Amino acid sequence: MNKWIVIALSVVSFCEAQTINQCKERFETYLNFKGSLSNSVKFTEKEIEVYNSRGIKEFSIYAGEIAMLADFFEHTTYKQQSEFLKLKGTKKYSKRQRDSVWIYIDDRKKITKSKKALPFEGYRVAIDPGHFATNLNDAQVEQKYLYFVKDSIHPTDSIKLFESELTFNTAFLLKKMLEELGIKVFVTRQQKDFTSFNCTYNDWLTFHKARVLDSLKDASAMNNERYNKLMKDNPHKFFWDFFRDYDLANRAKKINEFIPHATVIIHYNVDEKNDPWKKTSDKDYTMAFIAGAFTKDNLERPESKLHFLRLLLTKQLNQSEKLASQTVYNFNKNLKVDIASPFDADYLKDNCLLTPSKGVYARNLILCRIINSPLVYGEALYQDSYKECEALMRMDIEKYGIKTNDRLLKTALSYYQALFLTLKGL
Repeated sequence: MNKWIVIALSVVSFCEAQTINQCKERFETYLNFKGSLSNSVKFTEKEIEVYNSRGIKEFSIYAGEIAMLADFFEHTTYKQQSEFLKLKGTKKYSKRQRDSVWIYIDDRKKITKSKKALPFEGYRVAIDPGHFATNLNDAQVEQKYLYFVKDSIHPTDSIKLFESELTFNTAFLLKKMLEELGIKVFVTRQQKDFTSFNCTYNDWLTFHKARVLDSLKDASAMNNERYNKLMKDNPHKFFWDFFRDYDLANRAKKINEFIPHATVIIHYNVDEKNDPWKKTSDKDYTMAFIAGAFTKDNLERPESKLHFLRLLLTKQLNQSEKLASQTVYNFNKNLKVDIASPFDADYLKDNCLLTPSKGVYARNLILCRIINSPLVYGEALYQDSYKECEALMRMDIEKYGIKTNDRLLKTALSYYQALFLTLKGL
């Protein structure tokens, strides 16, 4: 057995039958943010009803259709789903119509093994190392760095951390660990200073900005006023006005094209009350996010409505909670970092739904919403913690030819252990 496996094997089962009650439980546990969807989605004994902003029922899912539609949403593209749902409406499908759905199904998630297979041969895992900034110019645009003198006792000792380097390093440690099990791994960025477009942010602005904006304007996806404004934006303003969400959507697109069995989104956190992060914090917490916490306005946008239906009908939220729960458990065990309660950060209390698993929160983040697989969006520790910041700067360990440190190695191991347990149940 692989030497990195230091936990007992436990099979997690996700094979229970799908029912309206199970969909309702997912809705109440993960999706209905503070009751904002209660008038938009209704459950009866025979169907799930979705209403538009005018109170008109525009979509129905009948009990006998749940299994078929769950498979459909899990194995098709956004375009296929959009075309299909336009025809569905409130109608109940006949057997012939149900059978026609299966022409869309992509079977690349089917596990096939050779006679001398490694333990997880045939499984696919996507990894997204967050952010891209590895120099102060890009970091000031992205606002994902720490640069300060730790204390007055050592005025020449500076803390200098770029989250992109931390996530990239962790991602490739995890990739090597998973590949030893036979897992096929896809990483959204191939260099530590790359965006998801396989180039730096500066190169994207130089060689791609005008072309992308021209294409969006020509396709009537952007009006002239917004086009002109974005063309004049400086790099910092353009990042927040356009590129940030565009890059995130591209990361999700690449992951969905890979068709993973599970996805790991790697981030490192900071203490929100320590803004502008020019000193250390005495706090250090671990947590993880999954999809959910939808609001009423989300169901008014066609794309968000499709993501909502996929999460409602499939078991991905249940699977994500189990993966995220194992991840947080391992962060706590391996890193010795306390698990965050809802009162340890305002965004946990104000923007998230607390799941049944300690330290796991449903949050309507772009990647959590769009990626079509079970996932964990991990926040292993606080970079600005006085206990963490210097340890994260060290490069005193070499593993798989990667210069790293104990904190990143244990973070990668925590994801690895969580995936090992979770994939056995898929």
